[in-house]
Amino acid sequence: MFFLLFIGIPIVEVILFITIGKYIGLWNTIFIIIITGVIGAVLVKSQGISILNRALEEIKLNKVPILSIFEGIAIFIAGAFLLTPGFLTDTIGCILLIPKTRNLIVSYVTSYLKKRTIYKEKTTYYSNKKNDENKTFEGKFEEVKNSEKKK
Repeated sequence: MFFLLFIGIPIVEVILFITIGKYIGLWNTIFIIIITGVIGAVLVKSQGISILNRALEEIKLNKVPILSIFEGIAIFIAGAFLLTPGFLTDTIGCILLIPKTRNLIVSYVTSYLKKRTIYKEKTTYYSNKKNDENKTFEGKFEEVKNSEKKK
C-alpha cells in the first residue's frame, strides 16, 4: 500500500502539473507552487509554535498533552506536504492546516488507535522465604516522654 502511494502521488502530481499548466501557463504554475510552499512554511511555523506552547501549558498543569502531540504531528505532516511541490500535496497540506479539519482527523485517528490498542497489565511478586527466619535486627533505643518531645 505504501509503495502504491509512493509511486501514485508523483504520477498524479505530474498529470496535475500538465493539466493545470495548459490552462494557466508554465510560469503561473511554477509561481503558484513556490508561493504555496512559502505560505505553507510560514503557517506551519506559527501553528507549530502555538501547539508547542499549548502542550507546555498542559505539562505545567500535570496533564498529558496527547491531543497536542497528535496535532503537532499533523502540522508536521502538513508542512512536509506543503514543501513537496505539487497541487495534490499542497491541497492535503492545506487541509491539515485548517484547525477544524485537523481536529476531525486527529479525533478520528485517536479513536481508531483506542480501538486497536490492547492494554495488558502484569504484576509479579518476588519472595525469598528461605532467609526470612534468620533475620535479626540489633540496636539501642531510648524511650522519650511526652514532656521531652515538646522542648
